[in-house]
Amino acid sequence: MAANNEEILSHVEALGGGYVWEPEIFAVTLMKVPVTDTQVAGLQDLRGVQQIALNASNLSFAAVEAIARIPALASLVLSGSTFSTEQVAKLQLICPEVLLVAAAA
Repeated sequence: MAANNEEILSHVEALGGGYVWEPEIFAVTLMKVPVTDTQVAGLQDLRGVQQIALNASNLSFAAVEAIARIPALASLVLSGSTFSTEQVAKLQLICPEVLLVAAAA
């Protein structure tokens, strides 16, 4: 599991994102990077991650939904989202906490 996580996190860093992987918290952020579905496809294979923060401006709902289904994911933070109220409600049924934030300037 850790080796796979390490490969995925290396990809996150290569995209310009970051992460915290400590005993108390495991979080991944790609808030400042307008990533695509292809670039985030591997995130759904992360295990043990508690929070993922994404710039969703170029992401499809299907890609974000797949990420929301990561086992034990507690929080999904999305900036730049253009998802409908119904789509956000569906994400909230999958992931305990879904936060929509304004895109960074």
